[in-house]
Amino acid sequence: MSTAFDVACFGELLWDFYEAESKADGKGTDKEPIARQFRRELGGASANVAVTLARLGLKVAAIGGVGDDKLGAALDAALTAAGVDTAHVVRLGAPTGITFVTNSAVGEASFIPYRGADLRLGDGDVTAAMAKAAFALVSSTSMLASTRAATEKFLAGVDKAKGTIVVDLNVRAHLWSDADEMRSAAKALVARAALVKGSERDLNALAGKRGMTWLDENAKHATWLLTRGENGAAAVGPHGQATAPTKRVRCIDRSGGGDAFIAGVLAVLVKAGARPGSPEWKDGKLWTRALEVGHLLGAKAVAASGATTGLAALDDVKSRLSAPKKG
Repeated sequence: MSTAFDVACFGELLWDFYEAESKADGKGTDKEPIARQFRRELGGASANVAVTLARLGLKVAAIGGVGDDKLGAALDAALTAAGVDTAHVVRLGAPTGITFVTNSAVGEASFIPYRGADLRLGDGDVTAAMAKAAFALVSSTSMLASTRAATEKFLAGVDKAKGTIVVDLNVRAHLWSDADEMRSAAKALVARAALVKGSERDLNALAGKRGMTWLDENAKHATWLLTRGENGAAAVGPHGQATAPTKRVRCIDRSGGGDAFIAGVLAVLVKAGARPGSPEWKDGKLWTRALEVGHLLGAKAVAASGATTGLAALDDVKSRLSAPKKG
């Protein structure tokens, strides 16, 4: 298999705007409205994973749509500056997607999305070159009606290039007008995957208390990554089951924790040369290390405001990507 990238991250590329309040005189009055200030950070699951992988030294591409506007140009430039290949970022005639983010005192994020070009990629925008990656990451959001044809064409290209399809369910129920359509799209997506990541919240949105049964029915042949918040994570597949505890830190912003986690798992798999059916893919110790690295990155991500803000100094993580040399 000839691959151009270690990982191709397909889908959401947008800006997150974080709100902070300030008052002109420090007190404010009924006649003096509170001034709203916003800080702009890279956002969207695909962008977050791509940036993290690039900072870990992997060859990674971002694939998706941005607007033909100043925000789109700035997003492309920010991804490039982070080391992400943006040759397959497409400029579209729609505004660059943005999301306003607020966090509670315990870091729970609330989102007000204004989606645009990130949900307008068409099948005519997808080329065979985009699919030449060892691993291709997609989420259920990419199966919305507006981008489903593009997603399916991309995945067909990955299959043809013998790449490994990874699905991060990342369920965003508020983006779907029909819950049955959401569930049907998620089923179609995981049926093609070799690796499926799902949080308790994802599985609950899709199947309620039958989340594990849902995976068994729809992704029987995939390896599963199950994240359980403070209760750790598990990898279930041909290796059996591997688990690792969550690394506890003070949570400031949970919005990028899951993206950092899947980036860590993928980085370990890439460095080990693991592919479905290979001896490495069946190595329980490898999956344990992958979970541990994922948790380490997730802890760094949630300890700062902004999905990738806390993922700047990663030498300690890089040293754990590969197994220690024997002797």
